[in-house]
Amino acid sequence: MDEAFMECGPVVDGAPIRQGDIFIFRNAPTDDVWQKAGVIVTADCDIANNKHGGILSYVPIMPLRDYLAWRIIPRIAGDRRKRTLRQMSEMIARLEEDLGIRPGLSLSAIEVLATVDGGLRDLDTHLGGVKPKDAEALAAMVHEVGVCGRVQESSNYNEQFAALTSIYQSSKRRSADEVLLSDVRDRLKNLPGDVFFISSLDQENTGGYVAYLRLIRETHLRQISTSYYHKDGRSVVASRTSRLRAPYVYRLTQQMADVFAAIGLPEEYEAARNLIFESRLAPEPKPE
Repeated sequence: MDEAFMECGPVVDGAPIRQGDIFIFRNAPTDDVWQKAGVIVTADCDIANNKHGGILSYVPIMPLRDYLAWRIIPRIAGDRRKRTLRQMSEMIARLEEDLGIRPGLSLSAIEVLATVDGGLRDLDTHLGGVKPKDAEALAAMVHEVGVCGRVQESSNYNEQFAALTSIYQSSKRRSADEVLLSDVRDRLKNLPGDVFFISSLDQENTGGYVAYLRLIRETHLRQISTSYYHKDGRSVVASRTSRLRAPYVYRLTQQMADVFAAIGLPEEYEAARNLIFESRLAPEPKPE
């Protein structure tokens, strides 16, 4: 990507840490998506006046593929699983009605039967045997529910994609892969407010990244190398690689503030607050 279109720019070696500085962890576990990279969110005024006490706040940055595997694909699988269970419930209700079975199975009971060993056999017993065509349809639904469940438990994008593709239906114009990719693209068009997309971190780390704004972590100033000369320091665990340019750094911090400003409170808290308000509204009786 042309540097002119990158959200990040290079930082002069040895320049002081600032808000928007991006660092990459060294020797981080490959399976820890939260230990790949981070962007400093401590305010510049706090850094300049040393109000941070050497402790810097940052939000983790993960590669786009890791974000897809962590949030996008599992949500697609979850939505498809719910839809399939609803379809299964409707079909079973129709079969129960035809057989005069009352009361029928609840959606929760059907979900259990669709996910336990022998559940399909128990369902067939409940219905007193079903026609081969209906049995085949129910078996396909149970299989789909199982695939979606395994996708939700997986953290490997390639495995998730292959599993979901196996239950997607191709059409005359599009393959199953293309249908699934269309679903993924639709989700990426409207990213939630708690993530911020970064196209590349530097010239070497490209391909798309996501900063997760809901998780604020801390690290010590001495743990981030900002200069070639102390990159091998004993306490160094990460190296600064770039800095978010304006207006991206301002947008990221604004978006992060919006995430926490929008957090609601439990209904129990609201109810207790209202009760206390009411108990204190009436004037206290005057002493006799």
